[in-house]
This record gives sequence, C-alpha cells and structure tokens, in this order.
Amino acid sequence: MMKRLLAIGYGLLVVAPLAAQQQKKPRIHAVELTFSAGYFQPTGPTGQLGSVELTRKPSWESGAHFGAYSKSGKWGAEVSAGYAPERVSQGGFGSRRTHLTYGTLRALYGKSPRKPGISIMAGAGVSVLHRGYSVMDSDVATNHFGGATSLFVRIPIDDQVGLRLDAEDLISRADFGSGKKLRNDFVLTAGLGISW
Repeated sequence: MMKRLLAIGYGLLVVAPLAAQQQKKPRIHAVELTFSAGYFQPTGPTGQLGSVELTRKPSWESGAHFGAYSKSGKWGAEVSAGYAPERVSQGGFGSRRTHLTYGTLRALYGKSPRKPGISIMAGAGVSVLHRGYSVMDSDVATNHFGGATSLFVRIPIDDQVGLRLDAEDLISRADFGSGKKLRNDFVLTAGLGISW
C-alpha cells in the first residue's frame, strides 16, 4: 500500500510540472473554421425612391469564418462570408427583402487561438456586398465594394473547440436615391470554432 502511495505521489510530482509547461507552449492548431449566427444592423442615411422613403431594417444573420494564424500567436488572416435577409421598409407601401450576401478578407492582430486561454483579435481589410434585390429596385441585383473591420473574442471549451463572439463593421459607399453616402453595417454574432 505504501509503495502504491509513493508511486502515485511520484507520478504527480512528475506530471504537474509537465502540465504547467504544456500550458506555456503555443498550440499547434494553425487554422480554424467557425460557424456563427446573430444580428445584422444596417446604418446610414435613409434612401429615397421618388417620394417614397426607403429605410433598411435589422435582421438575423448567419455566416462562416476561416482563419489561419501565425506561429507567434499574434498575427492571422481571415476570410468570412455571411447572409442577411435585410428588410427594406418602403414608407407606407410595405417592405421587402434584399437578400444580402457578403464576403470579407481581413488581416488580424492580437492574441490568436494558437496561444492558450482566451483569444482576442482585431482585424481590418476589404469587403464585397451583393444584394439579390437592390435597395432601389427589386428587379436588379447590386454589388458594392468597401472595407471591413472586426473584433473577436474566443473562449476555449476544449483543445480544439471554442465559443467565438464577433463584431464586424462592413463599410461601403452606396447611392440609395440620395447620392453616395457612407454606410456602416454592423454584424454581431456568436458561434463555435473548430481548430486543427
């Protein structure tokens, strides 16, 4: 019995420092895929179609992010894509959907998922926004190019899976009947990231 206790005690003495060392080592998972869903909030001036005022309304959003992270754990790059139905209110004449799909490419900086613990990274890059039905004309599709900024916080659940919270700003200039105006469309999502 005493030999067993000594063996267990010795095992704990050996394992504890190794576990502590493991926590300090960078994680080997260099890429991550995240599926998310959340809230889409368009902002910017209202549009105008003749005498009818056009107002873009908030909606739900779903998307995916694919990120790759440097060995240092400070830098990364990410491609993301998403969909939001985006409702347009047409004054007193009802509303309709634009079916917005978008994509972004961003450089990231901060504490990446390559490092243990909670990750937080800020990003900036470019975006493209495609509407199946234009804000101005439901018979026409439109594309707008612009910028994108982001911030994400990732809370690890285990070695490969984490809860990820994202805030994105899709920046573009678009003419919705009152001249080209700056638009900031905000996307707030939560999702699960799987790294490998």
